[in-house]
Amino acid sequence: MINITDKTLCCGCTACMNICPKHCIEMLPDEEGFLYPKVRESECIGCNACDKVCPVLNHRTIEGKSPDSYALRSKDKDNLMKSTSGGFTLPLAEYVFSKGGKIWGAVFDKKFRVHHVCFGADGEDFRRTRGSKYVQSDLGNCFSEIKKDLKGGKIVCFIGTTCQVYGLHHFLGKEYDNLITVDLVCHGTPSPKLWQKYLDHQKNKYKSEIRRINFRNKTYGYHCGTMLIEFENGKKYTGSARVDYMLKSFFREISSRPSCYECHFKDLNRVSDFTIFDCWHITDLVPGVKDDDKGYTNLFVHSEKGRKVLDEISGRYDIYPTDTEKAIDLDGIMVRGRAKKHPRRDEFFSDIDDHDLTAHIQKYLPISKMDHIVEAGKTIINKMGIMVFFWKLKNRK
Repeated sequence: MINITDKTLCCGCTACMNICPKHCIEMLPDEEGFLYPKVRESECIGCNACDKVCPVLNHRTIEGKSPDSYALRSKDKDNLMKSTSGGFTLPLAEYVFSKGGKIWGAVFDKKFRVHHVCFGADGEDFRRTRGSKYVQSDLGNCFSEIKKDLKGGKIVCFIGTTCQVYGLHHFLGKEYDNLITVDLVCHGTPSPKLWQKYLDHQKNKYKSEIRRINFRNKTYGYHCGTMLIEFENGKKYTGSARVDYMLKSFFREISSRPSCYECHFKDLNRVSDFTIFDCWHITDLVPGVKDDDKGYTNLFVHSEKGRKVLDEISGRYDIYPTDTEKAIDLDGIMVRGRAKKHPRRDEFFSDIDDHDLTAHIQKYLPISKMDHIVEAGKTIINKMGIMVFFWKLKNRK
């Protein structure tokens, strides 16, 4: 019977809940807002299926050659500009739909909570998945639903964080030729509780319900993404990680799940077919390609299945072979690297309910007047059309 006493050993993937033959495990939030399995002991039959399926307790390093590496971006300009990086997933989804398949990805619900949903052959709906969401997604019973479709012969694609993909593979217990998985190299998964406090703060501040959110809008170009919130009353908020409460908490590594700081899945070779992450240094990776500040994606291909799929959809991208280790060195520190726990992380959560969000952030991650001045300066620089120049100047070696 699974019993979480060390929270660094639970990534919240839901494999244990989905595998339970008696359905006596539920995922419940702890005081920090993260979901953990809770067993109704009176119904448990002691089969230990939950312990056996756990991807953390049963993780094994995958041996093999380095994956094939590419830098790419969608040729569809609208898809490119509305995507966080290079827009890899939409052409993949349209390929899956053309085969009569389904695809699972993270979206906002009507209250802007993040959860995984299934899309059928409707590419327009799938566009809801575009954009980063720096909050842990609620997977619900999607693993069980995926298994049903796979057994029925339907092509299924699952897109999620690395631990979620590992959880799915452990739950399935065998390889399926009709399953395509994509893992996202991540920096950690922030608390849904913090996210809810942030949403409440923004709605109170702007006196309106929220209409749309983009965690990394290309407000100032790809290299200077900002949080964008559009409100029902017509008002709009933008803020970079310098001043935005949610982004600042995330990038300062104070708000992630405990297991993220001890992540077991930071391997180069992975169970997924594809691994994707930001490509900030396209010019260094692919000499002769100009960085126009619209974004590229780094792509690793781990399987023969992945290679065949990429061959079929490669015409939808501008795509360039790259050196795997160079891509990691320039853009992929988190391929192998774990989030480094902020020294005040536990304290940050211990009194999160004792202050309003502004006071809480100022206590642990102070935002200065100079930060606000610099943020305002970005707007001026952007209007002058020289944001890319300043970014290149800042990052010149």
